[in-house]
Amino acid sequence: MRSEQDAAEPHVARRRIAAWAMLVGLVIGFIDLTLPLEDTFRAIRAEVRSHPADQQVVVVAIDDRTLNALGADEPSRSADARLLDRLFAQGADRVFFARAYADLTEPEEDAQFARALGRHAPGVYIGGTPKIEQSDGSISSILPNARFRNSAQIVSMYGETAPFELSSRFPTSSEILGENRPSFSAELARLDFEGGAYRPDFAIDHTTIPTISYIDALQGKMGAEAVRGKDVVIAPASRASRDLNPMPFGDLVPTAYFHVIGAETLKRGYPLDLGWFPAFLIVCGVIILASRQAVPARPLIVSAAVALALIPLALDFVNISVDVMPAAICLAIASFRLYRLAQRTYRGSTGLRRIETLHGSQPAGSVDVLALKIRNFATISAILSPFEIEQLLIKAHTMLRATDSSAQFAFHKDTFVWTRARTPAADLADHAQGLHALFRTSITVGSQAPDIASSIGIDSNYEARLRERTENAMQCAEDAARAGRVFLVSEMRVADDIAWRGQMLSELETALRNDEVGVAFQPKVSLSTGLIVGAEALLRWTHPTRGKIEPAKVVALAEEHGRVGMITFFVLNHALVQARRALDRFPYFRIAINISALDLRDRLFVPQLEQIIAAHRFPVANIILEITETAPIENDEAVSRTMQELKRMGIKLSVDDFGMGHASLEYLRRIPADEVKIDRSFVSGIATCEEDRALVGSAIQMIHSLGRTAVAEGVETARVVELLREMGCEEAQGYHFSHPVAMDDLLAQMPRGAAAA
Repeated sequence: MRSEQDAAEPHVARRRIAAWAMLVGLVIGFIDLTLPLEDTFRAIRAEVRSHPADQQVVVVAIDDRTLNALGADEPSRSADARLLDRLFAQGADRVFFARAYADLTEPEEDAQFARALGRHAPGVYIGGTPKIEQSDGSISSILPNARFRNSAQIVSMYGETAPFELSSRFPTSSEILGENRPSFSAELARLDFEGGAYRPDFAIDHTTIPTISYIDALQGKMGAEAVRGKDVVIAPASRASRDLNPMPFGDLVPTAYFHVIGAETLKRGYPLDLGWFPAFLIVCGVIILASRQAVPARPLIVSAAVALALIPLALDFVNISVDVMPAAICLAIASFRLYRLAQRTYRGSTGLRRIETLHGSQPAGSVDVLALKIRNFATISAILSPFEIEQLLIKAHTMLRATDSSAQFAFHKDTFVWTRARTPAADLADHAQGLHALFRTSITVGSQAPDIASSIGIDSNYEARLRERTENAMQCAEDAARAGRVFLVSEMRVADDIAWRGQMLSELETALRNDEVGVAFQPKVSLSTGLIVGAEALLRWTHPTRGKIEPAKVVALAEEHGRVGMITFFVLNHALVQARRALDRFPYFRIAINISALDLRDRLFVPQLEQIIAAHRFPVANIILEITETAPIENDEAVSRTMQELKRMGIKLSVDDFGMGHASLEYLRRIPADEVKIDRSFVSGIATCEEDRALVGSAIQMIHSLGRTAVAEGVETARVVELLREMGCEEAQGYHFSHPVAMDDLLAQMPRGAAAA
């Protein structure tokens, strides 16, 4: 599996992600795939920088009012001649006709126009186009008629529009009639050199370009200073004209405005277009740097993204254009995939591997597997914020790396796990003692300095798979903690024990099929009334030769092999059958069933659950599904969808073992639970430990602040019950009330309530 390989060798995966992202960006840049996006971003920047035109060019618009007044589709040549005389009489510097005058009209009309052109040469310009390939493959151009060519200078009206008409490009010159002629905008800007194509700066607000109606100019209805010392562009502007083009995000406007905007752009200096490669090259450097980090530094990625957004805007002010979309897409692909890899591989920003990634990281026969359990991690998690917890783990990780710089350290729930080169037993014991001494001092995090209580487990079973050895080392650390020992080294497993683990699930499946597995019920008691208000259904399996099998081990193995669903639905079926008996007598009775995070990720879980509930005709409001708080599910979209479906069905959700994982308000806020069960590791000590009492009180307040019910687990004494009542805890369960019992025994207890204990 690629994802498993990536997790096992993240440095290789990061290099592959970086190379792939850069290759995609390179291809996108070469084929201009992101041109519409680039043009959109460029148009947005232009809107941000919008400013008025410099007022040095006046447009005389042949608009609808003009054509209506003249009673013609276009002004006559004699009208153009009179207008030309009037404009120069008013002091116009130069006059540009945004028309080609390719055809002749009445001889006298044409003669008048030609004489007017001659009178004012060389200050008059007429438009034309170079040879252009048409869509049918033919070549054509639009040229002024020979009658007018010698009396006026020719400028190129040619320009190109990008897809979706979000940007334009104009050449500064084009070949017309065998000569290199300046473009309309280049001549307006008096550009005295030949460049390539450039983009007009649409930050210049076209609505501020001085505009006079042709008919007003012809009739002298314009101010005396309207055109004095300025260039004048006479251009078609009626709604019926074909010489209209859309402004980015705007309306259709005469093409002459584009030429005027282009001229003002060129007056600021010839625009420098850096293209897409410089930004792409810089982003490649950022990606390479990020790919060398276990968890990409968020400030690095964010800074690069902000730079891609702001630097082009800053450069626009100095007439420099840079394309950033290939770089942006390259950065987006790389950062998304690097972050996803980091989420699958590491725990937050700590640089600690997730336990699953350690399973396939190296051969098992040449290493020892070590596990260091933080025994009081639940208490520490409640004291510190999620950020402070990560800082604590980072510091602890640094301390461990000092003992073995080549090791890859993983973290699971409350335990560090890593491998080290195979070591003689005596040296291994000394190493464990040294690790324990290393963690005897407190680690300062912010204003807190929690003491760390540790226990160490070591697996030296070189014949087993690394997955088994990792689990065994963690179990040894757990056993060492329970036994009050500094460390515990596992003994070599006998072949029979390994074989039993391999066949446990198949034997369980047979036992489930033959009804050799049972379900016990531990009562949940209302602390205000003392009544039993429900029960938690618990799996019970007594093997004919191996005796009682610990449910947690069975569930963990089933989760590892993706078969936890068979356990979940077995318990669900049996629990609903038995709970129906309690419900018939006590309508308020609620049955709680544990489910796995893997169940919530299964898209068939909800439909199968609905079938079971319908088959038993069990009211959904009396069902509680308990989700273990340590499972990393709050940011899982599939899990979130499943939980929302369960809530829509009317099923109640419970966060189980609260305090064993992050123990944060943010976690509870994201899980749509109805109740929260406070883990026994907190509850059992509140009668003797002020710290535990304060933590449980704070937890209950936190739970209530979110509108959820607080349930205490592991209640074993009357004093604990009394304290929980004072704290406002609603419900509780534990050996003080009852061990898990058969439904017959539970039904016998219910009328007497908690006093039955």
